Amino acid sequence: MRELELFGQFLMRLLQERLQQGHARALDPGGALFDIKVCAHEAELCTRIHAALKALALDPGKFIQEYLS
Repeated sequence: MRELELFGQFLMRLLQERLQQGHARALDPGGALFDIKVCAHEAELCTRIHAALKALALDPGKFIQEYLS
């Protein structure tokens, strides 16, 4: 399960990067709203994948029932 923990850490780092980029684009006067939305959606996806990964690590049966049914 060490690999799942490492992948979870990677996702959290990726989430942080996306949030920082979205924030920087939001502060940029020329920042396009589309780019800001894309960063927000990517950050949300990282959060959802991380939650699913944690569920998989805790209980594979529950993960299958919740995410694969």
